[in-house]
Amino acid sequence: MPQLDLPTILMLVGVVALFYFMLVRPQQKRAKQQQELMSALSTGDRVMTISGIVGTVRYLGEKQVIIEVSPGVEMTVVKGAISSQPVEDEFEYAEDGTAELVEADPEPQTETDAKTDKLDSSGSAEDDLK
Repeated sequence: MPQLDLPTILMLVGVVALFYFMLVRPQQKRAKQQQELMSALSTGDRVMTISGIVGTVRYLGEKQVIIEVSPGVEMTVVKGAISSQPVEDEFEYAEDGTAELVEADPEPQTETDAKTDKLDSSGSAEDDLK
């Protein structure tokens, strides 16, 4: 049986250590952070799910959470689907659940539509087709 020399053993130990520090340890760290987030979760907290839905925690259960995603709209998600607490909200909602409607812009006109309208009004495009 061939004897393993010291450099080969050190290289194997190095590969195992690299594997541990690159894959195993970061995963353990993420799992610990997720566990801390779940234990600190309470009613009224803003949360974001793994699919990117942001809402406010309304009810906490053992395995599920009901979050309000907009005034009067609630959805049930499993606790594991909550990924983080957003640092800052981009939009604000009125406390009474109302929002003002904004008039939509008319359908934007493309360059092709603008050229077609211009040619139709001058009559030159129709004359060329005849």
